[in-house]
Amino acid sequence: MALQPVLQFIVVCLLSIASKGELESDASSVIQLSHSLGSQPFETRGQINVRSLKSGSVNIQQDSSYDWKDYKEAGEANEFYHLEAFVKYNGIERTFLTSTKACLLYESQLADIITIHVDLLGNIYGVSVATPHSQQCTGTVPEFEPNFNTTVLISYMEHGPVPDVAMYVQKVEQEKVAKERGETKDNRSFIAKYVS
Repeated sequence: MALQPVLQFIVVCLLSIASKGELESDASSVIQLSHSLGSQPFETRGQINVRSLKSGSVNIQQDSSYDWKDYKEAGEANEFYHLEAFVKYNGIERTFLTSTKACLLYESQLADIITIHVDLLGNIYGVSVATPHSQQCTGTVPEFEPNFNTTVLISYMEHGPVPDVAMYVQKVEQEKVAKERGETKDNRSFIAKYVS
């Protein structure tokens, strides 16, 4: 096997990985939010203005548009709360739909976490909603003002493991030198050595 083509392939792979080390773009974006309880039609909830994905700078404007009793009834009926996010970013428009149990949102008194998922190129590839509440609905909640207390998080995609090219090249060179000196052991099986 020729060493030169292998090295060229590895170097090309490393260059493509290294060039994506940071977000390639950091344009601002707007995420329009709509929501629904159970099978009700979607209503406007507000919007998230993302000023910078790199710094995590966001601003959220929203209102509930439902009464706290609506959340209670949806929770008692074991329905879901649906959030639709319409994203305009880098000239691309996408819509994401995410859900959580209505009773969890009700019991957290409309405290929720919206996570914006970003790939290595700086593109938004998903939006999800969750509550800080436990994963099971329990008990009753006192009456509360139906105003969202939302935390917006940005989740960045991480790099996978990078191959150690220097160690591989060193190993190949050592094997090549050892083969030239005749120091290598023939580790083939008996059949592979004598049957051809």
